[in-house]
Amino acid sequence: MSRRRRAGFTLIELLVTIAVAAILLALALPSFTAALRSNRVSSATNLTLASLNLARAEALRSKTSARVCPAPGSGEACGGDCSPGLLIWTDVNNDKNRQDSEVKRIVDTPRDIQISMDPASTSEIVFDDRGRTLNRTSYTVIVKPSVCKSNEETKRSISVSGVGRVQVKREKCV
Repeated sequence: MSRRRRAGFTLIELLVTIAVAAILLALALPSFTAALRSNRVSSATNLTLASLNLARAEALRSKTSARVCPAPGSGEACGGDCSPGLLIWTDVNNDKNRQDSEVKRIVDTPRDIQISMDPASTSEIVFDDRGRTLNRTSYTVIVKPSVCKSNEETKRSISVSGVGRVQVKREKCV
């Protein structure tokens, strides 16, 4: 009596393959989440950088001041917290009050990202008609993930100099 060999996998072979795949997944998953977190911060940094550059370009183009501030709640000129997003507007009539017609763009803050202005007392970044910051003041905008693990370089510091130059620096979370 001859035995026929059947095509397919045995139960043991299948279990070993699943175990190896589970081990590889467990090893790769932490670095994958760190890569996702870093990618989100990079995207949010690019959005913030584009918002600052848009405001500066609008100030130069319109020959009036342009402002970047936290997106407001209803009826406010500027908000106090950047979590809803950033508001870019030009002060066409120079009254330092925002009208709906002066709004250029509202940029939403991406999910799981925190954006803040430093010092915390800064309510807005203002560019004059020459593209410089008002009173040549330097500003810093911090972009970091909501869960910022210590010693992980996922924090970005965006510095705006008095002459309007913008630089991005990577920093470690504390």
